[in-house]
This record gives sequence, structure tokens and C-alpha cells, in this order.
Amino acid sequence: MSQRNRQLPKNWDAYERGRASSFGSLESVPEGQQQEYSTSATSEARDVPGLQPPHADREHGLRHRKSSIAVRFDSIRRMGGVNSIDNFARSFQRAAAYNQITPVRRGSVSLHGDEEEDDIGGEEESTPTQGQSLLGQQIQAAGPDGLPSQEQGQQSNANETSSLLPTASHRSHRSSNHDSAGRFGTSYGSISSRLTESAQRRASILIHQQHVASVRAMQQGEVYKDEGVRPVEAEVQPDGEVIERVIGQSTVPMTVFNSTNVLIGVGILALPLAVRYSGWVIGLSFLTFAALATSYTARLLARCMDTNTGSTTYGDIAYLAFDHWGRALVEVMFILELTAANVALVILFGDSMNSLLPRLSVIAWKIVISVGLIPLNFVPLKNLSITSVLGVVSCLGIVGIVLVDGLISPHSPGSLRHPAQTHAFPVNWRTVPLSLGLFMAPWGGHSVFPAIYKDMRHPKKYGRAVKYTYIFTYGLDFSMAVLGYLMFGDFTRDEITSNILLSTAYPTALSVLVVILIAIIPITKVPLSNRPIMDTLNKKFYIDLRQMDPKARVHSEASLKHRIGRGTVAIVCNLVQLAVSIAFPSFDSIMALMGSVLCFTICIILPVAFYLKIFSTEGNVIALKERVFDWFLIIFCTALGVLGTVFAILPKDEIRAH
Repeated sequence: MSQRNRQLPKNWDAYERGRASSFGSLESVPEGQQQEYSTSATSEARDVPGLQPPHADREHGLRHRKSSIAVRFDSIRRMGGVNSIDNFARSFQRAAAYNQITPVRRGSVSLHGDEEEDDIGGEEESTPTQGQSLLGQQIQAAGPDGLPSQEQGQQSNANETSSLLPTASHRSHRSSNHDSAGRFGTSYGSISSRLTESAQRRASILIHQQHVASVRAMQQGEVYKDEGVRPVEAEVQPDGEVIERVIGQSTVPMTVFNSTNVLIGVGILALPLAVRYSGWVIGLSFLTFAALATSYTARLLARCMDTNTGSTTYGDIAYLAFDHWGRALVEVMFILELTAANVALVILFGDSMNSLLPRLSVIAWKIVISVGLIPLNFVPLKNLSITSVLGVVSCLGIVGIVLVDGLISPHSPGSLRHPAQTHAFPVNWRTVPLSLGLFMAPWGGHSVFPAIYKDMRHPKKYGRAVKYTYIFTYGLDFSMAVLGYLMFGDFTRDEITSNILLSTAYPTALSVLVVILIAIIPITKVPLSNRPIMDTLNKKFYIDLRQMDPKARVHSEASLKHRIGRGTVAIVCNLVQLAVSIAFPSFDSIMALMGSVLCFTICIILPVAFYLKIFSTEGNVIALKERVFDWFLIIFCTALGVLGTVFAILPKDEIRAH
């Protein structure tokens, strides 16, 4: 028998199956010695890097076998192909990290530097391949464009001086990818030739940064395995154009589910009060306007992202349009929006728990929830994503309980069988501006729409996903607004759940269930909303583990100073939200202020401004009618936002909101 057949296999599949006639296979071992040989061979394979079986018992060298029940459950989880339960779970887990404020370029902080390194120049992208997987070594050897590493080295020297400029390989040669409003993903991964010159330069910088981050992520092996780099595919068009696009993983149902999870929140509980402030005609008309306007701007964000493959977040689009100051403005706006949303959750929890258990004051309940949620700020994000779906289930459950209570109660107020007195137009016109922010608050999901679009398996279907998302969300918001106002009329409170809990006409079990559902919402939402705030602050203080190379990461994890810094940031976030909730205890005022100042700006004004700025070229990429409509949206929504902000700040006694 030759020595060639005695060599150990080079991969696990070859070792597990082997050859039928090779030396040392189970078929060539006597029957009574197969168990002994299998054990010794597995221990021998343990010494060969890369050959360890994924489920091997380290003590006995035996593989774990799944039971028939586990295999049955696995088959159920994988039913449905791309829309299987497993893929839905992974998509939802990725969606939990969509709400990041600014992208993190991995490896941008080294052990020996206190300042953040620039990802544009002076990057050393070649590191030893020791410790990498075989696949990672093959990808690095092939280079980013599929060429051998030597050829890549020759080309990199030739193009070193022009790496930041839009080249022909990055530029789209289509006439325009914005000819129709429903056309998405047609030039995904290229730089549009219709952009302004400054936007083209920034797009090239983003593409370069993403490439550097991808190379570093592959070189660092399993350190960032939860933030895996998605591959890029190339599509050759009939006219010879080569379009590169990031391969997403979420299908249309997954995208609709993730988008709906973003849009459904506690803002829905204040919609009945908004209708009471504005009346049926103005209230429902403006609710419809808010849905249509934010749906339009969600599509505009996708058009802006279609210009290049380097933009991954809302902040990147702001950078393309208005350079670094645009991204800085977005960071401030997002931190304020997330903080206001968490403050509203704390207020909602305190008011609801005090209605059911009045022995503790409202402030005491706010302290309980704020301090009690501090440990969840240190829980890994992938674990928080599992429970975040409970927030959506809780909101849907509250809507269902309101409907059931309305059908149960026979007398007004609080009954759907005998509706309360309502008004087509507002009784007090001073309260109409206060309702503007309340109607806008439920639509504040544009901060994550770019990441949702980026993760789509088929970006061309983004328009369909947005349509389905807004149809369902608008129907839910419309139902809550109508049900709440019909049931309580002029007695509608700032939170519709307060009306339910203060009434004795409803079953006690349903009231307790409402409180439980309300308690679940902040527990699942507040830690997720705190994570982007914490990451942004940690990045500013250069203690964010995500932006560090492996050596700096190990040093920071062991550094007492860095650990105290990250812990302080996590604690201060909750304490600040607690202080604001005590200083401004009105739920509707917080929601109205958030909707007027932040949602108008983030969801309508800024997306339209980005679109006009990025595509404001002499080639008239944007049609005249669309340009006029966009400017009308900016001016009209700015006026409404300012008006709503002023009335949200004014005391309610002055506008007689009570």
C-alpha cells in the first residue's frame, strides 16, 4: 500500500466519507475493530487544523447525533425555502441591528493610537493569512475582482492615485435609473453618472471604505462573525454593462415584516386623542397625508442608495448630499428621536402601572422601569432581537383588547354599540396644531429603511414591499384612531389605555392583560433603542469595540478604564430618560414634540432634501413636476413642523387642550 493513501485528508468531508478503497477506511477495517479505529482516527484528525467536526465530543472524540424529534423540528423550521422560519428568524435578527446611527468601519482603531484612523488613505490591507479559514484564504488570493493577488498588486499600484475618483468600472452607463418611481435596484452597486461631481466623489469614498472594511473583516476571521460580509454578484446587461450589487437575504415577506415592526409602536395609542383635537375631517385627512408622504420619501431613500454600493445607512445618504455636517446633523436628530421614544415608553409604563396599582406613585414606577432595564443594556444584541417581536405583538394585542372592550360595554362612554358624541371639525381650533405631531409620530421609521432596502434579496421589489407595509400599518393606525374616538369622544385621554384602565365597565382580566402588554413594550423596545445611542457615544469616545482591530479589542476588553466608560454610557442613557420623563410627564406632549420636530424632519424634509441635492445636475434628472412637488413638501412640512413644535411646547392651559 503506497504512502500516498496513508496521508490525512485535507478537509472534513473527505475525512468523514473517505474513499471506498483507500487505506484506513472503515470498509477495510475488520468488523470488530471499527469502533476502535473510528475513535483513534478522530483523535488523530483533531491535531490537524480545520478537520475538527463541528459537533465532536472533545472528551471521547465522538460526534453527537441528533434525535429524530430534533431532526423533525429542523425540517419544519426549514420548510418554505427562502421564506422558511429559520430565514425569517435570521432576517429579524439582522433587522434588530438596522437602527444604527452611523456605520462602523471595522478595524479603524488600532492599539497604539488614541485617535480614529482615516479609512481612506494609508491603509495596509495585507495581513498574514495565518489563522484564516481555507475559504478566506482563497478569497484573499483571488482578490476583490476575482484576479490573482499578483495581478491585483500590479493594478493597485497603477490606480493608487485615482482610487478615490469615479472610474468607468464603478460608473453606471444607463441613461437613468430613476425614470419611473417604482424602479429600484437597476443600478445597484454602481455610481450614477447623473450625480453631482461632489456626490460622485463622496460615493467613491464610501465604496472604498466599504471595500476596506470587507477586506479587514475577512482577515480578522471569526471576530466579527455576527457581522458577516455579504458577497457581491456581477450581472452583465445585454448592452455589455456590468452591474455589481450586494446580495441581500431578505425576501419581500421578510422586508414587510421588518418594516412593519419598525412602524408599529406606542405612537398608535395617542391617535384617538389626535382625532379628538382635530375632528374627523381634518384628523383622518392628515393621517392619510402622513402615510402617503412618508411612503413617498421611503422610496426616495432607496433611489438615493441606488447611486452606489457604499451607502448602507441613512447617515451615508446624508454624507452623499451634505458631506460631514449632514451626517453630524443626522446623528443628533437620531439620538433625540430615540431618546424621546424611550421617554414616551417610560411615561406610558408609569401611568399604566399607577392606574392598576396606585400604591406606588407614577414617579416610583418610572424609577422601577428605568433602573430595572439598565442590565439589559449589556445584553448582546442578537439576544435582544429575539424578544423584540413581542413589542409588535403587544401593540396588536392592545388594539384587539380595545375593540373587544368596545363591543362588551353597552353604555357610553367606552362603547362601540352606543358611540360617544364626536365632531366632524374641532371644537377648539387651537388644538389642531397639537395634533400634527401626534399624527406624524407613528411613521418615524425612516432611519432604518435604507438598511432594510440594502438587505433585500431582490431590490427591484422594494416598491411592492413598501406598499404592503403601509397598507397594513395605515389600516391598523386608522382602526385605532377611529375606535378610540368613537368609544370615548370628548373624554379621550392622552393614552387610550388610560381610558380602558380607569373604567370599571370592562372585565378585570382584560385590564390586567392590557397592563401586562404595556409592560412588555418598554422591556423589549428600550434596550434596542438604547443600543444605537450607546454605540454612537462609545464611538465618539473611541471605546466602541466594533471599530477596533483584534489587538485593540482585546486591550479594550481588559482595560478597566474602557469598561467603566462603556458602563457609564449605558447607565447614563437610562438615567437621562428617567429625568426627562419626570420633568415632562405628559405622554401626548412628548409624542407631539417628537412628531413635530423629529419625524417631520427625518421622515419627510431630509429625504426630499437629500434627493434634490444628490440629483441636482444640469441634465434635469428630476422632472419639473416632481421637483415642484418636492419643494412644496419641504416648505409645507417645515411650516407644519414649526407650528406643531410651538404648540407642543406651550402649556395646555393656554390652548385649552383639556
